[in-house]
Amino acid sequence: MKAQALLRILAGGLMLLAPAIGLSTDAIATKNLNLRSDPSSSAPRVALVKLGARVTLLEPLPKADYYHVRTALQQEGWLWATGVRLNLAPSNGSRKLIIRPADREQEPTGETAAAAVPAAAVACQTNLASCPDTGCAAPGTPHAIANQRKRSPPSGTQAVRLTFDDFALLQQQADTLVGENHELSAEQRAQLSGLTVGAGQVSEGDLVSLAGYLVGIPHPNTGESVNCNLHGAANNDYHIPVSNDAANTDFQGIVVEMIPQSRDSAWTLANLTETENNRQLVLMTGALFYDNLHRVNGDPGNPKKGQPHRFSLWEIHPITGVGICVKADNSCDPARPADWAALGAGP
Repeated sequence: MKAQALLRILAGGLMLLAPAIGLSTDAIATKNLNLRSDPSSSAPRVALVKLGARVTLLEPLPKADYYHVRTALQQEGWLWATGVRLNLAPSNGSRKLIIRPADREQEPTGETAAAAVPAAAVACQTNLASCPDTGCAAPGTPHAIANQRKRSPPSGTQAVRLTFDDFALLQQQADTLVGENHELSAEQRAQLSGLTVGAGQVSEGDLVSLAGYLVGIPHPNTGESVNCNLHGAANNDYHIPVSNDAANTDFQGIVVEMIPQSRDSAWTLANLTETENNRQLVLMTGALFYDNLHRVNGDPGNPKKGQPHRFSLWEIHPITGVGICVKADNSCDPARPADWAALGAGP
């Protein structure tokens, strides 16, 4: 076995033990490095990480010779492993860090999974302000209709309160009506209406709410047609896994998404990460959306490569409101506004 490979295996073992022995998951760039959107030298560059910069490892082992990291500016991407030195000094315990176990490896998200848009797709607009609601798709096409759904505010003024059981039930109905992992015509999307849930009926685009816990790494997608294939966190939706138990993995949850257009300044990755670390109950409100260009990937024993982890393709997308439970025991009632504070509002 080559020495370099052996060192990586040893480093990976230490990182897996880090939570138990109080080690940090910090690393240091030993040279100027390109932060890539995927573990490949051909993937788009997200940012430049300069010599001496500290980053946080999101996964303990390198993938294709790249470490998955988050920078101090909350930019997530991949750094060439040879240019990264693991910092295994004891942590002072001054901050909490999410550590993604090996069995929660996050597959690439966005439309790359359905091959709708290549990972290195060229931006079709120069900036987000000039990106139409159809994104890069030709107006009137099925893909344009889906993009418009992702950008449209919800209909209605009274949110239908959904449960995670409702999302499982909605998936069963969608499988029967339209299926998974393919484009949907306008006529097919129209079938996603009058669906049965515990509170009665609901349709795609309706205003809904869901109480749960953040269970995966909140992160920006890496260039999608809906946002004109622009790169960078400021130009992309935030992908946020949620579940009904803080101890669950993202396989046992669904995905909700914050879009970049007029995103609240307090809706930051740092505030989302802090909420997850504190295991606070959250109340997500927004539009019900069916993410038809993927497949359900809810079995951790048989994961589907390239598919986001979740048991239902139904999302709340876009999110229009985020409430954080103010009670220490998380006994907040979705029907009581006083039980919830805005994300980033502080104690």
